[in-house]
Amino acid sequence: MTIEQVPTWHQPSHPDYIAVKTYKSGSFSKYATASTRIPAGTTIAEFSTAATPATAKAYSSLQVSETEHIELNSDLLYSNHSCDPNVIFDTDSQTVTTIKDIEEGEPITFNYLSTEWDMAQAFKCECGSKKCLGEIQGAKHVPTKALAGYFLNSHIKRLLEKRDGGLQ
Repeated sequence: MTIEQVPTWHQPSHPDYIAVKTYKSGSFSKYATASTRIPAGTTIAEFSTAATPATAKAYSSLQVSETEHIELNSDLLYSNHSCDPNVIFDTDSQTVTTIKDIEEGEPITFNYLSTEWDMAQAFKCECGSKKCLGEIQGAKHVPTKALAGYFLNSHIKRLLEKRDGGLQ
């Protein structure tokens, strides 16, 4: 059983862009939403102001290289997965950037496969997208062809190349 992380940061951490909402009681009950309309191409956060090195891979960490993870010590932690996301977590530039217009109140989502090779905690995706990939365990568990067309961080691309010759 996993315990949901209790915020150790001042909330809201990114009030210009992110609001945190609760949709059910219990663990894993919060999600990040747009606090205002955010146009595509907007950088809404930088990792340097919202993360620290992780001591181990966890449900709350973000993989930033083949071997390193960070803890998102901000409201970014509540960004949920979608197979049709509206932001990217770019580990090279260490930024979170919108790839679509996001309306106020709309959930902020990114594709966990863009950062995670082999996740600490797999789950059944419920994004409802026509692009839904089903069980989300990390990019390691997805055929390379199924990842084509998605934004993938450079460490995921390198791991795919090591696994099977890269994107085809």
